[in-house]
Formats: sequence, structure tokens, C-alpha cells
Amino acid sequence: FWRGKAKRYYHSQIPPKKQQGPVTVVVGKTFDDIVLDSEKDVLIELYAPWCGHCKSLEPKYKELAEKLAGEDGITIAKMDATANDVPSTYNVRGFPTIYYAPK
Repeated sequence: FWRGKAKRYYHSQIPPKKQQGPVTVVVGKTFDDIVLDSEKDVLIELYAPWCGHCKSLEPKYKELAEKLAGEDGITIAKMDATANDVPSTYNVRGFPTIYYAPK
């Protein structure tokens, strides 16, 4: 650790090999690279797969991502907050929680 060789531990799902669909799937290990990307504005939904409100939001969120798919510089993303570590700066008090992370 003191030599800077220890890697940060993340409770994380396995990152998808390929993104499928208009909504970018984020996991604990990819959060910083995707959400904190200095080249893009990111809208991130932190959800729970069992949450009824999250399930209700999903079609509209996907529709938003489809409408913005041609826009460079914006990412519509989601992360299962029950299966991945969420950085402490993103306070999750309920589901869904949505944050805007500007460039």
C-alpha cells in the first residue's frame, strides 16, 4: 500500500464486454472512467433491480437515451447500486437516485 502498488477494492459486478442498448451500463470498477469522464456530460441512474419506481422509470429513461444517442458529449447511464459500490459523493437515500455529472 505505501509503495502505491495496492489496487483500490470495489464491490463491483463484472463490466459488460460490450454495451448493448442506448443506456450505458456502469459498474463499480468503471464508475470513474464513465461517470467522471471530463469529455462528457453524464446522467447516471442509481437503481435497485427490485424497485418498482425504477422499473416504471426504465422505459422513459431508455427513450431519453435513444433521443440523445446521436449527441456527442452526453452519456445516459445506469448502475445497480445494490451490487456495486457507489462513491460516497453520490449519496443514495432511495431508489432511483439520479445525478447529473457535468464535464
